[in-house]
Amino acid sequence: MYDIEELLPIVAMLTRKYTGIESSSVSYEKANQLMEAVLYCIQEVETGTETSLVNRQQNAMQAYQTGVLLVRRKTEELLAYYECYKKEFCAYGNIYLTAFWEKELPAFFQHYDAQFAPYNMVVTLDYPIFTDLTQYQGIDCVDLYVRSIVEEQRFLAKFGESYVKMVLYAYCANYTELPENIAGIVFGNAIGHLLVEKKLTDRLCEADLQKISTQYTFFEKEKKGYFQEQVSELAIAFLQQHFAEEELMRQYIVMGLPDICTRIANAAAYGNLDKMFVY
Repeated sequence: MYDIEELLPIVAMLTRKYTGIESSSVSYEKANQLMEAVLYCIQEVETGTETSLVNRQQNAMQAYQTGVLLVRRKTEELLAYYECYKKEFCAYGNIYLTAFWEKELPAFFQHYDAQFAPYNMVVTLDYPIFTDLTQYQGIDCVDLYVRSIVEEQRFLAKFGESYVKMVLYAYCANYTELPENIAGIVFGNAIGHLLVEKKLTDRLCEADLQKISTQYTFFEKEKKGYFQEQVSELAIAFLQQHFAEEELMRQYIVMGLPDICTRIANAAAYGNLDKMFVY
């Protein structure tokens, strides 16, 4: 990272661009925002892998200018990525997913400010995903969010739209307004079938739920948390078998497994498996 003395001239240059050549005065808050913009772009260089642009021997001004180029390039690439998957996208009726894909994301490309506010995401990201975004801002955050959603789309497509909607409706009749991750609901339900070795198209019955409850009791007697470990191993084996060639998708779904397996274990412990395994 560069010293403050090297950064201030960049902020001053950015301030002149922001206000116009006739003025260089901005509020303290805006000055801080412009400094944040400078730091964001320089960080893009320090963490970037674009070898044709990145040169870590650059001075602060050169690093900032390179960072702006990297931010703009990443935004352009994400737009092309979005256009590629836009037509085949399926929100399964989820209002949060629909709003993001059809309204918020196009608005992001229209209003995202790579120069003066590259750290600002513009969008709300209300649809929950498995990826942890807490360390990301701006285009980096939106880029990871969109690519995570596309991997989730690939996963759900394997089950088929009608099957996914049947599971979602069985989970909650008002599922279109449910602020939950769709893949988590569908995969959680699928794991129930794996536990009793049933086809996904065969509905689970009370005897199946009782069998899973018995499994939970047996494994927990062996070791606390052992049932959850077994569920996780079974789920990972399923992913490796059916999605062997799709590593990015498997990596994404595996990020959601700890929460899914915890909810299954809790449902078994409190006799609520019918809330988890719904179809």
